[in-house]
Amino acid sequence: MSRRRLSSAVWIALALLCAGAAWGQRAPRGAEAARQEELVRLRREVAGEIQLAAFNLLDELVYGWTQAPPFGANTPLVLADVTVPVGMGTGLESLLENHLSTLLLANPSAGVTLSHCPACAAIVTHSGPEGTVISRGLDNPEALAKVAGEADRYGLYIDVAAEGAWLVLRARITRLTPELPIVWSRTLSAAVGAPSLLRSPEGLKSAAEARAEYLDVLNDRSPITVPIRFAVRTYTAGVEANITPPPVIWLQTGVEFAFTQAQAWTGSVLVGYAWLPQAYEGFMIQGRLSRLISGETRSLTGPNVYLFCGGAVMTLEGTAVAPLQNIETDQIVELLEGDAPIRAAFAAINLGLEARVGNRVGASIFLETMPAYADSTRIGEFFQNNVIDFHSFGVEVTFCF
Repeated sequence: MSRRRLSSAVWIALALLCAGAAWGQRAPRGAEAARQEELVRLRREVAGEIQLAAFNLLDELVYGWTQAPPFGANTPLVLADVTVPVGMGTGLESLLENHLSTLLLANPSAGVTLSHCPACAAIVTHSGPEGTVISRGLDNPEALAKVAGEADRYGLYIDVAAEGAWLVLRARITRLTPELPIVWSRTLSAAVGAPSLLRSPEGLKSAAEARAEYLDVLNDRSPITVPIRFAVRTYTAGVEANITPPPVIWLQTGVEFAFTQAQAWTGSVLVGYAWLPQAYEGFMIQGRLSRLISGETRSLTGPNVYLFCGGAVMTLEGTAVAPLQNIETDQIVELLEGDAPIRAAFAAINLGLEARVGNRVGASIFLETMPAYADSTRIGEFFQNNVIDFHSFGVEVTFCF
């Protein structure tokens, strides 16, 4: 019995030792995996910074050509070679080739056109008294001339190298003759990690001009704007009314302010005036809170969609306001026949959507509920549900300054 207990204890001890050894081996592996993931993330981040910096240097290269073309007339070039820093691979080479092609197609004023030359990239063999040479057609102009003719050809060489914290682009244009003379060259550099200008290929601008536009956009993101808004509110007749209230046209202005630089939340306070000859005259004050729902920050190029809610207090006076009176039809007739002014004052709570472009022009639609007409038979509902009834539908056009 004691032997069985002893053997059981031995097996338990061995199992615990094996588990401890496995756990001890697993912990370093887990730490090593975390380090590998961090290295992959850092490599990805550095590769992205190098790509943006290289794109920025290509933008500068082509922009320089648009200002001072390397040739007097539009000249075809063969993209002879693109080299990138060691370890970046052919992926970055392909990205640079595609970006350069896009830039040259979008900027014909550069005076340079990429040309396809199958014989230039092909492997050719040239034999002579000195021996036999096997190379690309680009590197052996004598063999290239025999294969593709004696036409003047130029090769563009792009060399991107990382030198410390700087990325250096060396570009040269070489005449494809036996002497391989360099007819144009330029060296450009940029600090890796510096913010890229991200210029559009169409209508390239200099770095100074692009930076000035960027600053103008930032300065335009003022937290305070002055909107001028044209709004139309429409109403519908109730179940016991045969007269539809007229639409009311409002001209509003005031102050709109953003709570953050991202302009995800905005608020506004506006005053309005409505006037239609021999029909009505009105005044209003309105407050509104808006939330950006098309992104986390306001876009500088695309439309921005806001969801808003707010409240307004309106007062109207005139003969056209009679259907807004919460009274019987015969009383409305008495009001119209009498000399007393016809007035209507009420509050409204609105909910709607606004699409704004460039923080300059906006268009919105909204629904309003008017608590004073909740039980009215004179004013109908545009949208009825179990929670809230909307008595008014409106559209707005806004211009911001």
